[in-house]
Amino acid sequence: MKRLASIGLAAMLGAAAVVAPALAEGEGEKVFKKFCFVCHATEPGKTKLGPSLHGIVGRKAGTVPGFKYSDANVNSGVIWDAAKLETYLADPKAFMPGTKMVFVGVKRAEERKDLVAYLASLR
Repeated sequence: MKRLASIGLAAMLGAAAVVAPALAEGEGEKVFKKFCFVCHATEPGKTKLGPSLHGIVGRKAGTVPGFKYSDANVNSGVIWDAAKLETYLADPKAFMPGTKMVFVGVKRAEERKDLVAYLASLR
């Protein structure tokens, strides 16, 4: 009986590990719509006021073809990962002085985390 309970607990934890990122992505899409969609698209190759954010995780900053980036962005050498995106999204101008992005940042840590999970899902 104890073994059966352990198996059940393991199954629930495994399911939670799969569901949690999906929930974060869903919440992240809401955060994206709240803060980002006016300037950024999620479709590959679609540029608005800002570059497409499709495939941003793992991409070198300042490299979306057809978008005119600031010199600060192009010359930053940043490869976007979750940690860098969370820091950038908290205060873009502090992370990358000279960026032309006028957005002041996502102040709530949970919203940033959810937004980054959503951006990471855009592959």
